[in-house]
Amino acid sequence: MNQNTNQNNTYGVFELKRIYSKNYLIGIVGAIVLHLFLIVAYLIISPPEEKSRDAEKLQIVTYVELGPPPSIIPNEPPPGVVASKPTFGNLKAAKKGEETSEFEVPKNSAPVGDVKVVAPKPVEKKPEPVDETYYVAVDMMPEPFGGIEKMQQNVNYPAEAKKEGIVGKVLVKAFINENGEVTRAEIVKGLGYGCDEEALWVVKSTRFRPGKKNGKPIKVQLTIPVSFKSN
Repeated sequence: MNQNTNQNNTYGVFELKRIYSKNYLIGIVGAIVLHLFLIVAYLIISPPEEKSRDAEKLQIVTYVELGPPPSIIPNEPPPGVVASKPTFGNLKAAKKGEETSEFEVPKNSAPVGDVKVVAPKPVEKKPEPVDETYYVAVDMMPEPFGGIEKMQQNVNYPAEAKKEGIVGKVLVKAFINENGEVTRAEIVKGLGYGCDEEALWVVKSTRFRPGKKNGKPIKVQLTIPVSFKSN
């Protein structure tokens, strides 16, 4: 034990331990002071351009200084560009005693009366041709609603024919259209004594089922017998 102690004293171990804390503190303080000195020196010696750049970076711009935003309309001129004056409709100062006009019309302009507006011509639609032919024979001939017997019930035997004892049939040619209406009627064979007029009236007053050809209603002429006899 004594031998180790003597050796430590010989090499200065205890002396080193005693002054270690003091030297460590001095080193730390010295390092801090050196760094502070270098920072202050850099700030003092740095060029003015770098300072101005830092100032520009930190410059605060207000909303008013920015100005209005750019226009999104493509035809609107950019700020600072003055639009050209119109070539027509320049303002004219009125003189005393003369007729005034809001605008001054250029001398070389054409008068309004020379402008001709031509309206487009309407397209005329040609009407479809109408078949006015009354056919004699078709697939399905017209017939009165209720049959000939129903039509015959509407016949009034004229008094003059009854007095003279006239009996027989009046043949009436009826022209029947696609709607089953009698458009025209004429006597083919008559009896007289008022029978012909009565037969025409009965046929014209009767509604028919229209005739058909190829399944389509068509105009037909039909000879219809109207009987006159005493009951």
